[in-house]
Amino acid sequence: MEVNAARALDNPEAKVTAVIKEFILAKNPAWSPTEIKVTYKTAAKTFAQLADLPADAQFKILEAYPEFKPAGNVIFPLQATSVTGSVKFLLRAKVEVLKPIAAAAKLIKKGQKIEAADLSWVERDVALLPQKYFIAPEQLQALEAKIAIPENSTIFEWMVGPPPLVRGGQEVILVANAAGLTVKARGQALSDGYLDELIQVKRLDANKVLKGKVISAAEVEVNVE
Repeated sequence: MEVNAARALDNPEAKVTAVIKEFILAKNPAWSPTEIKVTYKTAAKTFAQLADLPADAQFKILEAYPEFKPAGNVIFPLQATSVTGSVKFLLRAKVEVLKPIAAAAKLIKKGQKIEAADLSWVERDVALLPQKYFIAPEQLQALEAKIAIPENSTIFEWMVGPPPLVRGGQEVILVANAAGLTVKARGQALSDGYLDELIQVKRLDANKVLKGKVISAAEVEVNVE
């Protein structure tokens, strides 16, 4: 890369990093500049050459393609423009976004309500995480584990959820409405169920399996057969 020999540009690495962070934040406004860490690979020679640019040099990132994602190991195409002209160059960098996020402080069993003692807040790189994670205790309040979550595992949204209204194995009242009459019978839920969800139930007096809709914490509405 041929540049002007004025040697007037102070700390080109910091200036380039600021431009890269602005570019990342434009694509990911939920992140903050203090969370973004940019480290460079084999870039010392490039920054030494950039130090030869005039003090008015301005940097910008040239997007190579619309799907370009500035996360993980990335090659940034950049351009420096000053009164002497412009130069283009490539920088290899690693982009990390470090956030304290929820992890399991110990094994959390399936069906267990999430408590503060179950959580640890661990700084992890979230730049490439595909699933939703948790950044505040209140986000996990009143939720329970839908699977067994091993110790030290990051807790993602799909791993937890609200407790079911009815639990599998629980005794329930089966409610059948027909011709203006309501008939009730003892039954058993064969799986967990949420409000208005269809689940299988067993009528205890007839040992018969039916499908019904959860209408309360103790009742399931079934069709009359």
